Amino acid sequence: MTRRFRLHIIIFSFLLLPGCHDNPVYPDDILELELLEYFPLSFPGPSGLALDPGSEHLWSVSDVPGGSIYSITFTGEIIDEILIDSEDMEGIVVHPVDHTLWVVEERSRELVNVSRKGTILNRVHLNIERQYENDGLEGITINPNNGHFFVVNEKNPRLLIELNSDVEIINKLKVDFTGIFTITDLSGITFNTDEQTLWILSIEYEKIVVTDLQGESIRMYNTYINDGEGIALNPDERIVYIVSDDEQMLYVFSY
Repeated sequence: MTRRFRLHIIIFSFLLLPGCHDNPVYPDDILELELLEYFPLSFPGPSGLALDPGSEHLWSVSDVPGGSIYSITFTGEIIDEILIDSEDMEGIVVHPVDHTLWVVEERSRELVNVSRKGTILNRVHLNIERQYENDGLEGITINPNNGHFFVVNEKNPRLLIELNSDVEIINKLKVDFTGIFTITDLSGITFNTDEQTLWILSIEYEKIVVTDLQGESIRMYNTYINDGEGIALNPDERIVYIVSDDEQMLYVFSY
């Protein structure tokens, strides 16, 4: 465990002591992850993250202009690189039925369906109000039970968007978590198939907020990761994977 992680945990433990917080903090709602390992990544701007359906490797994307899609091992080594015409990819998920890839383009507000050979199969533009180009789509996941997509818009506005299996918007929720769940950005999202919840990652608050499928907050985990931009889960093994864009690192936690 690094010095930075230890320091955060000491500070957090102090805040839980009686009299150290103006408002009560409920331990059942705030949980800690156990850092198991971390590995360097050899490609620039790692952003989104997804577990392959066979649970044999991960998928990630580079958010630099012209960045690629990568399949990587659980220790961060590149297995394959898929080149596509991209501007600012920020999230990725594997479709549970046909195993094609879906990525989100932040600046153009698009969902892009890509074959594993790099063929663009579909592009879907989302009509989202914008203040700044760089405050757009950041993460994507799929509910395997009905094929619905969940997409997050980073901020201005912070949105949780649900789309049906035909990639049509059916719900658009402005995210305004309060109290211990407060965050100012939505930087990644994944689906927990074991408990049917959404896990939403925040860069600025270095935490994960777990919600139900209607976006209601349930609990949160501190990550203490600088610039965490992608999250994936293996619920069978209770493992969380997070990539840091700035550090070019893959972090592995148990929960």
